[in-house]
Amino acid sequence: MNAGNGDEHDFTELRDLLFPERAQLDEINEHIRNLSVRAGDVSEVLPDAIVRRGQDASLRTALAPTLVEALRVSVRKDPSLLADALFPMIGAAVRRAVAAALADMTDSLNKVVESSLSVRGIQWRFEALRTGKSFGEVALTRSLLYRVEQVFLIHGASGLLLQHAMSPAAVVKDPDMVSGMLTAIQDFVHDSFGAAENALDTMRVGEFSVWVQHGPRALLAGVVRGTAPPGLNAVFSTAIEAIHRDYGSELAAFDGDAAPFAATKDILDRCLLGQAPAERRRSYAWLYLAGALVLLLVGTWTAWTVLDARDRQRWSDYLSAVDKEPGIKVTRQERRGGKYLVSGLRDPLSPDPAQLLARFHIAPDRVTFQWEKYLSLAPAFAADREFSQLKDAVDHHVVLFPEGQSAITPLQALSVVTVAQHIRRILEMPGKPVTVELAGHADMVGTAPNNERLAEERASAVKAALVEYGIDPSKMTTRSSVILTSQSMTSRSVTFEVLPVGQ
Repeated sequence: MNAGNGDEHDFTELRDLLFPERAQLDEINEHIRNLSVRAGDVSEVLPDAIVRRGQDASLRTALAPTLVEALRVSVRKDPSLLADALFPMIGAAVRRAVAAALADMTDSLNKVVESSLSVRGIQWRFEALRTGKSFGEVALTRSLLYRVEQVFLIHGASGLLLQHAMSPAAVVKDPDMVSGMLTAIQDFVHDSFGAAENALDTMRVGEFSVWVQHGPRALLAGVVRGTAPPGLNAVFSTAIEAIHRDYGSELAAFDGDAAPFAATKDILDRCLLGQAPAERRRSYAWLYLAGALVLLLVGTWTAWTVLDARDRQRWSDYLSAVDKEPGIKVTRQERRGGKYLVSGLRDPLSPDPAQLLARFHIAPDRVTFQWEKYLSLAPAFAADREFSQLKDAVDHHVVLFPEGQSAITPLQALSVVTVAQHIRRILEMPGKPVTVELAGHADMVGTAPNNERLAEERASAVKAALVEYGIDPSKMTTRSSVILTSQSMTSRSVTFEVLPVGQ
């Protein structure tokens, strides 16, 4: 027996020498038979294998029945798992569907209230234009007055208060007591009426209402004073969804310590919305109208005063200018209904006062003049008047000749002396440059050449006599004419005419 064991031992040693891989083969055999080891090997390569075959339709076809069955079994075993996962997404989808329905309702309401022409309605229309909302939506929102005074975050399973937010104007009781009472009311509704655990979503107490939004592990309750718009539900839904999304693990592991939920205070504060009633304002339309009327009257009076002052100033300046004109004396002036009456004394040689009106922008039809004639003693007028008298005397002076004669007789010499004195005085006057024209005349008696010659001789004889009396010959001119009649002595004469230089 001992020899047999030795032989076997020797055989084993010989086999190990001849087949050194035997140990490795045993290890591989053991590895293949051990299911747990094989599962570990598969887990190491499975992710890479799935990634590599991810685009292969056969892999999706093979895995689909298994995944569907696994999901079905999981939902039957614990539906809350799927509800917790989908809660944040489903809430948003439902709100979008509700928003679409509300939009249709708002459009219908818009057609009803668009005809409103009240002052508030006009204000809402401006707000709709400014914000891009429809008029019906603005009207619906602005017609509901409310204020969210308190918001509670309550753990769903235990009913304990996790966090609390309140409006500054709210009257606050013990938040934990309120949370406990709300939980008790929910339990009462469930136990008494067989309703679902999350069936209670609103309740009203006097002027307050409590709006409740349920989540898988917590609920949010808002205490509202007044009538809030339907859109407030969406605000609460968004808040509870955000809390489950950001604090889902803390809610699942809640053990009575509310410290992890202190940061949810910011989310709750965003739910403290409200709208105060519009402040009734007194109508000051009458005051504005009276003020506008006063401003209009003041403006009109100011404008009239300015225009009247300017008109009076122009008139005053005009009268001053008229008074400075020589030969005019204004004795009275008055204003009658926007027109003026001027009366006084005026020398015929003075300028016409009506010609000065245009310089001062005064319409001629606004002024009536009443002048009395008088002779001014102003030096300028005295000289003009003397010149006028002397000119008139020279222009009407006639030196007569006997028939057929051109020589100056002693009697004619006296007449020439007189006219010479007038001419000398005219020529001596400053600022009166003139020439004197001597016209010799003859009648039709005799031949025409003789009569023409006789007329020229008579004019030349008078001019020579005037030169002897000191008249400058350059200041005189002569001409002759034959008068077609013999019945007048002026047909045998010399006449005079004072003419301005250059004429």
